[in-house]
Amino acid sequence: MNLSATFRSAKIPRALPPKSGEATAAAAASASCSSDRPSAEAAKEKAASGWCVYLIASSRIARTYVGVTTDFPRHLRQHNGELKGGAKASSAGRPWSLACLIEGFVNRSEGYYLL
Repeated sequence: MNLSATFRSAKIPRALPPKSGEATAAAAASASCSSDRPSAEAAKEKAASGWCVYLIASSRIARTYVGVTTDFPRHLRQHNGELKGGAKASSAGRPWSLACLIEGFVNRSEGYYLL
């Protein structure tokens, strides 16, 4: 399945940059994530960063699935049946792989708005 022809990239509005001299939590998080081995602190910051919208594609049949979550790696494992939970609608298309991930939503409603 060729997703690049079907799904075009879109510009997501970003927050204004902070005024000079002001540090933000996002800037601190991006600075701490620059190392090759993320620390436990960096993992906590990433988990607290908010909601993401994801598009997964089945590698077995011509089907895609769109969802919203705060922990995409865990949710992908649920879709693939490695962990309990996840959407029942996605069980027929296993295994799934990531096609698109958009992060940085403050709440679930913002993520659904994108859908």
